[in-house]
Amino acid sequence: MKNCSQSFLFTTKLSQIIRNGCTVTLTVYQDKLSLSGLKKSSRSEKIEKEINFQTTHYVLNWEYSNHSKAIEGFSLCKQNTRKYTFGGSSDQLSQLKNILGGLIAFQNWEKDFKYVKHIRNNQKCQIILAKHENQYQVLKIIDFEYVNNPYNTIQTTEELQALKLIQKYPHSNVHGFNSYYIDEMKCYLVMDYLPYGTLYDLQKMYNYKIPIEIIQDVMQQLLEGLNHLHQLKIIHRDIKYDNIMITSFNPIQIKIIDLGLCVINQPSNSRAGTGGYIAPEIFLSTKITDKIDIFSAGAVFHKLLVGKPIYEDLGQNQIGNIRISSHIQNKNALDLLHQMLNFDPKLRYSAQDCIAHPFFTDESDSLSSKTQLYQYLSPKQVKLQVQTPATDFISNQNIFPFKLN
Repeated sequence: MKNCSQSFLFTTKLSQIIRNGCTVTLTVYQDKLSLSGLKKSSRSEKIEKEINFQTTHYVLNWEYSNHSKAIEGFSLCKQNTRKYTFGGSSDQLSQLKNILGGLIAFQNWEKDFKYVKHIRNNQKCQIILAKHENQYQVLKIIDFEYVNNPYNTIQTTEELQALKLIQKYPHSNVHGFNSYYIDEMKCYLVMDYLPYGTLYDLQKMYNYKIPIEIIQDVMQQLLEGLNHLHQLKIIHRDIKYDNIMITSFNPIQIKIIDLGLCVINQPSNSRAGTGGYIAPEIFLSTKITDKIDIFSAGAVFHKLLVGKPIYEDLGQNQIGNIRISSHIQNKNALDLLHQMLNFDPKLRYSAQDCIAHPFFTDESDSLSSKTQLYQYLSPKQVKLQVQTPATDFISNQNIFPFKLN
């Protein structure tokens, strides 16, 4: 991917409040904010200050007019103390706020949003519905803390790091965020409200008999979203019906949501997931890779095809008592399902392998096999197949047999 660290985004002139007559030039780049002409005190020389978005301990507190509610200025704050305060054109400041959303933390979300109701409240997080300028937004509230060091640098969670990556490299099938606010204990992630529900709502809409072409569209978008996450070295770790939202029914469009359990840049030893969707290696003493997301997507695929899960409960999930429906008529769908649910993560398809499968390429008269799939697989996958008996590849009979119901 192209290095955008020095990409110019925006510049404007500001007046430094308290230091009367002091004009500051603010410039925003992809990874930093630069302030030139800044004064620390009334007698000090003008200096230039740079704020790195990844490591900064500053947050922005926006100031509004009591009458028009237009932005009048903002303060750079550290530990709730105003360090620098600026004023400027309302139009320029509004544009600046939109650009800085997601790059640096803001303060006092209540200034910008009107609380509507709680959507979810559990040990993991709170999610509330709020309004901003007559637009509904979702605020996800997660725990937050400062790193205990001399600079009190902000400790970002992997979820926030992942969302920042997605903001930099967006994808139509992955739900990003617009901005974030922090206080001493909480982080508030601001996201677009998606009103059409999850895959459960899609299933109910079709009375648990979703047309195969709709399933094709949903699964292709899901896999393309996962492929994008995996390219960014993000493992989602909680792919399930609840975390796939509908953004449009005609045409069908979906987004992957909730990166609360994600890990970035490394295979993980930690165990996470939702019962009924968990890959078998999660229960073993091995490092997990992005292949766990493919297994979970396979569990979603089965549910879309027949309206039933591959596991009845967590207990069955733990022992690998998987059940593939005998009512799946589409041979390419059944074949792809087996590749996604392969118990050996080395043989399980990657997202790219899945997208190239005949189920999506409309080669409905050609059931995939090891030989036929060479042209669709990554070189690593092809090499692994050569060393693996065909009986193990499809049914995993030497590990855990699939059971037909």
